[in-house]
Amino acid sequence: MVLFLFCLDAPACAAPQGRAYDAVVESVIQDAIRGHAASPRDAARSQVGAPARAPAAETGYLIPISPASDNPFRAAPAPPATLRLHPAAIPAAALLFQHAAQPEEPLPAARGTSPSSQSAPAGSASAGEPAREGVGAGSPFFPEGVEYSLQVARIVQQISNPYRLPDTGGNLRHTDLAVIDEFRAAAIVPLASERTRLMTSAMFGNVDYRDTHQLDHSPHAIKTTLQWQAGDLFKGSVSASDHIRMNRFLSTSWPARDLLKQRIFNADVGLRVTESLTVPMLSMSRTVSRNEFATNQQLYNRNDNLVQLSAQYVGKDYSSVSGGVSRIRTNYVDRTPLQVQQLDRAYSDTEFFLSGNWHYSSKTSLEGYAGWRQRRYETLVDRDVDFATAELRAYWDYSVKTSFHAHLWHRPYGNEEDRSTLYSTLTGGRLAVRWQPGEKTSLSLNVVRERQKNYRVGAGGASEAMSWRVGPRGEWQMTPNILLTLDGWRERVKGVGYPGYGSTVLRVGFTLMFDNIHLSPARVRSGEECDGRNLDTRLCD
Repeated sequence: MVLFLFCLDAPACAAPQGRAYDAVVESVIQDAIRGHAASPRDAARSQVGAPARAPAAETGYLIPISPASDNPFRAAPAPPATLRLHPAAIPAAALLFQHAAQPEEPLPAARGTSPSSQSAPAGSASAGEPAREGVGAGSPFFPEGVEYSLQVARIVQQISNPYRLPDTGGNLRHTDLAVIDEFRAAAIVPLASERTRLMTSAMFGNVDYRDTHQLDHSPHAIKTTLQWQAGDLFKGSVSASDHIRMNRFLSTSWPARDLLKQRIFNADVGLRVTESLTVPMLSMSRTVSRNEFATNQQLYNRNDNLVQLSAQYVGKDYSSVSGGVSRIRTNYVDRTPLQVQQLDRAYSDTEFFLSGNWHYSSKTSLEGYAGWRQRRYETLVDRDVDFATAELRAYWDYSVKTSFHAHLWHRPYGNEEDRSTLYSTLTGGRLAVRWQPGEKTSLSLNVVRERQKNYRVGAGGASEAMSWRVGPRGEWQMTPNILLTLDGWRERVKGVGYPGYGSTVLRVGFTLMFDNIHLSPARVRSGEECDGRNLDTRLCD
């Protein structure tokens, strides 16, 4: 008995797709047996929840490849590539599956939804992701549809200049060894339907330094999000998160440590005028940031309150465009009268923005953001300023084995390392390449170049600093449950009127993984390395 398959995309056939691909193939064949896949286009649509790109000649059933095998740099799933199943294979496959097991009965519609709403359309609460169907992990029913992932890791890290002291620090700069133990968990829990689900992730860690014991700490990151949709008109989400991590600018607290604690609450709701258009979308959030070091408490303890009004249009292949206006009110709650006189106690940012993403093909996509921000201070009105913000990301899968990621940005930066700085801007770029020579191994290289411009209070003028960050990374998936990593990076910051410093990090990691699905590490881990400066792309992008 022969099953005929041929590829629309030659590189996609270069490597086996694993159990995710096997499950999709079986699902499409089962649909064909039951007569659910009335046409090749319908077969693909029933799997991804959005129209598939029509082939030149429809001579077979389109089988989407799971986004789990996509470019690991991507923050959002890309449109799946497709394979085509020859019609001649259907009778043989049907006979094979009928002898192997009894075909499934069609799934009943979830309570409160019609059969036509079983697949979440683009623009729903889960827009940007393929609709989950069927039984087992990923189905819209509780408890069999619960997806989970657990990771236990130990990382041994050697770091030079852990305080990032300036070059003038001399012998105060030294190399230390740290052992990091982490437990990470993530789960997706379906509730009333595939449009309403609970997503939660957590990381608990412990960091022990060999010599610099004052830097020992226990970071954690917890986030829970409820995505919901009420009928066909309203969708939204509610989330809460709690983070504790080491302050990046330890030179401001030397020789003591400084932990940064943040709690974020967010809620949004949108009116779905059509399946593609959501307008208006109202978002509100509150961020509470607290420092551990006493001096930094006075200077940088703050509350940020955001209100945003926007609209979003989602097209085919999960491409979208959105625009609107946001207003952020920032209050520094513990500043002394003298500090208020120098730096002010509060300011408001009003930003008009336009953003979007374009999936040109299954291999190429772009994401962009442009905004105009107006900053108004509460009392120091002579320091009001307007400036542009922009970001651009490009993803390109050259082949199954090789992926590229480029990232450009220009944005304001809350400078918390120099009390004489009113605000700063960051302009930079990052290029990352990832190569997988085999199923179990991968190599990546990241290069970051960035310019930081600091605008000082009073007549202090401005200063600039240029930074380079370069880092390779290697991974070896010994077994489906064991991952070994070796990575590191070199960072160098230097500028005129700015204290330059250098730091080198080398890491070896061992991770045990247990899951019933293939959650990407970005959905499992939420930590300080995702602040845009770290080079561990598997965890952030």
